[in-house]
Amino acid sequence: MRRTTLLLASCGLLLAACTLPIPSGQQQSSAASSSNVSSEETQVQGEEIGEGMPLTEERTETGALAEHMLSTGVLEVGKREAPLTLLMFTEHHCSYCRQFLFEIFPRLKTDFLETGTLKLQIAMLPLQKYQASNDASLGFICSAAQGKGLVMHDTLFRNPNKSKAAILSYAVDLKLDTALLDDCMKSARTKAMLEGQQTWAQSLGVDVVPAFFLNGEKFLGLPYYPDLKGRIAETLKKLNEQ
Repeated sequence: MRRTTLLLASCGLLLAACTLPIPSGQQQSSAASSSNVSSEETQVQGEEIGEGMPLTEERTETGALAEHMLSTGVLEVGKREAPLTLLMFTEHHCSYCRQFLFEIFPRLKTDFLETGTLKLQIAMLPLQKYQASNDASLGFICSAAQGKGLVMHDTLFRNPNKSKAAILSYAVDLKLDTALLDDCMKSARTKAMLEGQQTWAQSLGVDVVPAFFLNGEKFLGLPYYPDLKGRIAETLKKLNEQ
């Protein structure tokens, strides 16, 4: 475990995140923000991807939320007309990303997604360190193309085997078209989508996962849910005051 001091536009919280090997020479830029938020130094607790998996194994209740894949390969969950957008960069070996799905997502779903206040966009940031990281990301994108991205996302976090063969076996259980999924994972177009998401993340200065952008405002690491809920409420209030 190691600690990295990052400059964040957020309150002073101890956040949990998995560090990413982003090249030091990569130019970074911040996402546009519609509000003025004071910046201060915050400790982000990082760990190597795949280390220290949480003990919880319950299946995430994804329910009947609307989901569709954007042209970029990003999965959008919730009502398209929702006034707030929470963009998340994640990776299937990251224990804190897994914790977000199992512990925070169900509450986010009830409080904001189902009410139409917020939509969640899920983008992938695979790591070369893990041989199956690319396959997991491609499998997720291709499952999203068949309307089952969220349930595959859940399946990949629950199962340690994320190889292509394993993904195709999960696809059978999820009643996906496995031939179509296989072709999609080999497609140059799908690989270009994934590369585009990696480039996008780097251009936004993302060097840990999970990383979030709420209507353009960046914050890193696993948030405490009460703080995330408060941030969403404050952003909605400012939006309504405009």
